Amino acid sequence: MPRLDHVNIHTRDAARMIDFFKTLLGVQEGERPPFDTPGHWLYLEGHPAIHLNVVEREADFPQGMLNHAAFAFFDHDDAVRRAQATGYRLEHDEIPGAGIGQVFVYGPEGIRIELQYRQ
Repeated sequence: MPRLDHVNIHTRDAARMIDFFKTLLGVQEGERPPFDTPGHWLYLEGHPAIHLNVVEREADFPQGMLNHAAFAFFDHDDAVRRAQATGYRLEHDEIPGAGIGQVFVYGPEGIRIELQYRQ
């Protein structure tokens, strides 16, 4: 059965993006194959779930085909605490009829991340 393996994000400022994901999700930077281009792999529970490619770009990431990536927390207080700790703007919402709340965090370079929790 197919499953989502990772997301790949192009960033101008790897240090800022890594710090954002460490604060928000508790990722750890880990081993990355020796690609010809600069980048970083961020691990969640031992899996390289977020791949960062360092790129040169004039402006923030434009909103478009990919609106956001979502991560399940299943705990409201933990999700909100982590979102607030980033210092970035956040919004609360919910999936109608599903018993799942959402915290959307608008992070560096225009990235939008959803944290889900059980209501």
